[in-house]
Amino acid sequence: MIRRRLITRIVVFAVITMALIWTLVPLAWILLSSFKFEADQFSMPPKWFPERLTLQNYAKFFGNSEFVRSLINSVAITFLSTVIALFLGVPAAYALARFDWKHANTIAFVVLIARMTPPIVMVLPFFMIARYLGISNTYLPIVLALSFFSVPFAIWMMRGFFQEIPSSLEEAAMIDGCTRFQSLRRVVLPLVMPGLSATSILCALIAWNEFLFALVLTGRDTRPLPVLVNMFVSERNIEWGVMSAAAIITVLPMVIFGLLVQNDLVRGLTMGSSK
Repeated sequence: MIRRRLITRIVVFAVITMALIWTLVPLAWILLSSFKFEADQFSMPPKWFPERLTLQNYAKFFGNSEFVRSLINSVAITFLSTVIALFLGVPAAYALARFDWKHANTIAFVVLIARMTPPIVMVLPFFMIARYLGISNTYLPIVLALSFFSVPFAIWMMRGFFQEIPSSLEEAAMIDGCTRFQSLRRVVLPLVMPGLSATSILCALIAWNEFLFALVLTGRDTRPLPVLVNMFVSERNIEWGVMSAAAIITVLPMVIFGLLVQNDLVRGLTMGSSK
């Protein structure tokens, strides 16, 4: 028995270690490449730690005239798409969790299918609609596209959290004179706040890291940071150092944000029926 547990722990540890290596090694390589001169990017044999370090890649990226605008665009797109996803997803999740509908599970499954739709299938219809309506160089098409994929995710996340809350609490509130909406706002939402925080954090991460829709649906004035990184790739040259620095700067805000809200994220994802 003890030997079996030991073997299980070794296997689990090995799998986790391999997953960490698979995830962190590329990030470490990009980070180190951002401090290399262009001539050292493809030195043979490859060197993890170059003999010379430089900040010129970061200086060139920060010196790009579109950096500040792209940063503002990323923040605006992330905020708007997250707010819309929660505004639409929370009431829908509450309805699917609380109302005794005959086909509630079927509706929830259809919603999940919408989330599983490959983005490459939907990007062309969104582009054609945006072009037809003349809104290509605005926030509207990218925000609506991201919301299209974030709303089903929010519904599925929040539905599970709402189901963890006993309906007797709402019934007691309504006996005391609350309406359905008041019981949701005053009783249920405060109890599922950890779950709501976790859902909003994950929706924000999805929106911030989106590249395909941002590449197709944004224009020069609305392109976010992930698209700006792609500008350093041309037909004749790829500026690996600057692109690596741009990738680090793009990822860094979400890494810092994740570290700051990790307690809320863990609390929300581990929310149980004891609440």
